[in-house]
Amino acid sequence: MGGRLDGKVAIVTGGTRGMGEAEVRGLAAEGAKVVFGGRDQAAGQRIAAELGQDVLYRPLDVGDEEDWRRLVADALDRYGRVTSLVNNAGVQIMSPIADMRQEDLDRLYRTNQLGPLLGIKHVVGAMRQAGAGSIVNIGSPAGVKGLPRLTGYAGTKAALLGITKSAAVELASEQIRVNLVIPGFFETAVLMEATGGRGAEIGARFTPMGRVAQPPEIVGTIVYLLSEDSRFVTGAEIRVDGGYTV
Repeated sequence: MGGRLDGKVAIVTGGTRGMGEAEVRGLAAEGAKVVFGGRDQAAGQRIAAELGQDVLYRPLDVGDEEDWRRLVADALDRYGRVTSLVNNAGVQIMSPIADMRQEDLDRLYRTNQLGPLLGIKHVVGAMRQAGAGSIVNIGSPAGVKGLPRLTGYAGTKAALLGITKSAAVELASEQIRVNLVIPGFFETAVLMEATGGRGAEIGARFTPMGRVAQPPEIVGTIVYLLSEDSRFVTGAEIRVDGGYTV
């Protein structure tokens, strides 16, 4: 029995841990060929070796345009097409406004805003050749509601919402869809590091469903957006957050 993503070739950024790793594994399980990037080369090579010949890892700094050129070229060389992109890579830095450092703001912008823009830029040509495509950007509650100590981060995630909507309108006539997924509290290393190991407890307190999510729980929504089931869905925001942002 085929998977929902048979025939798709997907690029996933930030795929070496947390939600990104779950996405790589989940898309491959649904039949997609997956090219994924990330900075942790040891983890990337291990994941690719576990998943076999239909999964390819390449080191990727999402803020580096040359890295994007190489990644897309490698995907085309290996699998012949690119139909899907998941802009998952992101960094979160907490700081009071008065203490924000420019180097931190530069890093937030480079990873969370510039990275997805470069990704979209460099997959569009391949998606045009394929006749259609689907791009999923991973946002944040900070991009749609006010959160203290996250102003710099929130600015980049709010920008990603604007990027999603504008790209969706620009590319719609070419059957290239662009959507935004907003995850809530997921039990990842990033959450645990930011909360001193209390992420599950804190997340459960603020989430109406009373718990945090596990990384694989993001996969079903992304599979839907990359599949033909969502072929008339573009410019949408889908919140996978247990009710947190409402």
